[in-house]
Amino acid sequence: MAEIVTQAVDEHLYEAEVTVDGKQYAYQVSVPDDLIERVGAEPAAIVRATIAFLLDREPPTAIMDRFDCSIVSGYFPEYEAELPSYLEGPGTASSRGAARLP
Repeated sequence: MAEIVTQAVDEHLYEAEVTVDGKQYAYQVSVPDDLIERVGAEPAAIVRATIAFLLDREPPTAIMDRFDCSIVSGYFPEYEAELPSYLEGPGTASSRGAARLP
């Protein structure tokens, strides 16, 4: 189970602290305006959903320490099509900006 906690650095840049199997990982993730508009979600939710999406496909050590969400579809073409299900899926919503994923 992964735990994802986000904190805003500025309007579109977030720090994501991720715990997987008791180990902690840190990422800086930026969310472009056009993605926010297309998806219709808050940037923090997009960051949590993006990290969850990536963790379903690769180990936490393979995720870049700093990235913009706009590059994810270059590696995983299904990213934007599947992102809404990660935004709506179990464990992605929390009043404190944390998500616990199975």
